[in-house]
Amino acid sequence: MNFTSFCYIVFPMIYVVMGPTCSGKTSVANKLIDLLNCDAINFDAFQIYKDMNIGTSKLEKDDPHYKKYHLLDIVSPDKTFSVMEFQKLCREEIDKCLKSNKDVVLVGGTGLYLRATLYDYDFPIEEERDDSDLEELDNHTLYETLQKLDYEASLKIHENNRKRLIRAISMIRSSDKTKSERINSQKHELVYPNVRFLFLSPNREQLYENINKRVIEMVDNGLVEEVKELLNKYELSLTARQGIGYKEIIDFLHGNCSLDDAISLIQKRTRNYAKRQVTFFKNQFEYELFESQDELLKSI
Repeated sequence: MNFTSFCYIVFPMIYVVMGPTCSGKTSVANKLIDLLNCDAINFDAFQIYKDMNIGTSKLEKDDPHYKKYHLLDIVSPDKTFSVMEFQKLCREEIDKCLKSNKDVVLVGGTGLYLRATLYDYDFPIEEERDDSDLEELDNHTLYETLQKLDYEASLKIHENNRKRLIRAISMIRSSDKTKSERINSQKHELVYPNVRFLFLSPNREQLYENINKRVIEMVDNGLVEEVKELLNKYELSLTARQGIGYKEIIDFLHGNCSLDDAISLIQKRTRNYAKRQVTFFKNQFEYELFESQDELLKSI
């Protein structure tokens, strides 16, 4: 018996249900929970936030499957939350599930969170740094500085993305390796033996129809009221405030646009985000592709 065969017999399976927003991932995950008698772990970057429910299409707490989910509602919306923090928590939850000798379902749409969790994705040790001098530089100077320090990394960051430029330079300062050197030193291998990437990707026409319909449903179900409550209760972090659906409604509440304009913008930005999700998943993972939920479930 070879090692691969041994793994499939001894180790439980990690089923990854991935795909663009509005593709039906949660519905599939719930059915897998029932079919496999297992738990699920969320890897959506916004469903981790408490009280951000309607705008993230989060599973309702009175749903019988909710108690089977890990990493939902774990962060206050006034807090920032990094990929490194998610990697640590998610791996801990995966290990707990696998130790019970049961399969586990990972479900979500944030590809970077998934990649960081399942692959040998290492982060530099964070240290206290004084980067005030970088804040004084204009974007062009920052970009030229990064080009000199790590030309390969500079090709992947736009000159106007000030936040990423400063972070990239700051990380180089705190390490003896550039970001590109750290990435190239990794083997890009899975850290778990049994993983199936199930890519749920409906045809584009159906997906866009689902997106447009869902946005209308979110508003009808109280998205505006949810955002009002969030603003009253929290000083929203930059990350939480930038969530699609939230930033547009915030603009509406501040009188910067009409509700109809906000709805149209949410639909447009969600469609664009779905396109980026599909591109990321296709380029970053070896997957089994399914256009429908039934087709996916038949493969289990």
